[in-house]
Amino acid sequence: MYKIKPKVKELLKNNKITNRKIAYKLGVTEGYISQIINARKLDISKLMAYAFCKAIDSDLEITDLFEIF
Repeated sequence: MYKIKPKVKELLKNNKITNRKIAYKLGVTEGYISQIINARKLDISKLMAYAFCKAIDSDLEITDLFEIF
């Protein structure tokens, strides 16, 4: 399972990427994205972590945004 790194909030804010934009690309709710970003949702699958990274930037890898626990 994966946990989001704290620096992701700043990355999204600096690049003006909204929860709505990510949620639309992934086909999930904005609330689910909010839970991931605010580290309330801790049991993120590898597939969701990968999709989350690619929704933000195609060059990002899972290890750039998530920690394995």
